[in-house]
Amino acid sequence: MRQDEERAQLIGCAIGAAVVSLIAEGTVINRDNIIDELYRQGKIIGDGIGSAISHEAVEIVMRGQ
Repeated sequence: MRQDEERAQLIGCAIGAAVVSLIAEGTVINRDNIIDELYRQGKIIGDGIGSAISHEAVEIVMRGQ
């Protein structure tokens, strides 16, 4: 698998994890809440790669792609 494909999968997993977390908390699913959750998860992960993936996921959600 190519590195770009792996990165895309990690970004998709980050967005999915944010949505699952919001559902578990009973929070409304919307763009702002997903972005907030991605930032929160990025801070928890804290390492370079995980944090970078979270920030890329935030950029994608903010753009609406």
